[in-house]
Amino acid sequence: MSRTLPSVPPARLAVLDRIRQGDRSVNALAASLEVSDNAVRLHLAALERDGLLRRGLVRSGKAGQPAAEYELTEAGEVALSSAYAPALSALSGALRDRLDPRAVRGVFADAGKRLAQEMPSHTSGSVAERAKSCAQLLESLGGSVSVDVSRGKATIVGAGCPLASAVRAEPLTCTMVEALLAEHADLRVVQKCEHGDKPCCRFELQSK
Repeated sequence: MSRTLPSVPPARLAVLDRIRQGDRSVNALAASLEVSDNAVRLHLAALERDGLLRRGLVRSGKAGQPAAEYELTEAGEVALSSAYAPALSALSGALRDRLDPRAVRGVFADAGKRLAQEMPSHTSGSVAERAKSCAQLLESLGGSVSVDVSRGKATIVGAGCPLASAVRAEPLTCTMVEALLAEHADLRVVQKCEHGDKPCCRFELQSK
């Protein structure tokens, strides 16, 4: 299950925003956005294809034709929000200030395991195969990684970090990804990420 959101053009973000504000039919959207019905339909089809909205209620339309009303999916709500990264950063910093490092690590490890439960796992096959699956999982979450396999051990190296802002606030945030990968592939995962101003992922994976 890919978690990567597609790049949403501004015109389609405007459609999502109008739906969020209550303009849910093609006619209402076309009127509020001052575009044609056909233009709206093209945007709606693309947004529905990408999983950002779904058809909700169907009401009576003109000339006996039913008029669909649209609603945002969870992914559509995320596409309109810029709050997640700063919120996670603030939460990471708050955990660091209130808890000792062992407790902080435990919270993030538990969060990683919970996240893994929401995604397909890949717990069979060679270390190399499972490491490749881990890399694909990280890329689905916004990472850019490569995999190096040598002597029964695999190393995932990232170009940057998909949780960079939170990792800057609290480096132990990486424990969440470490636990996610361990659960996903049923491997021993050791986090050796680079922290500081420019965090970069690095995880070593091997059989338990």
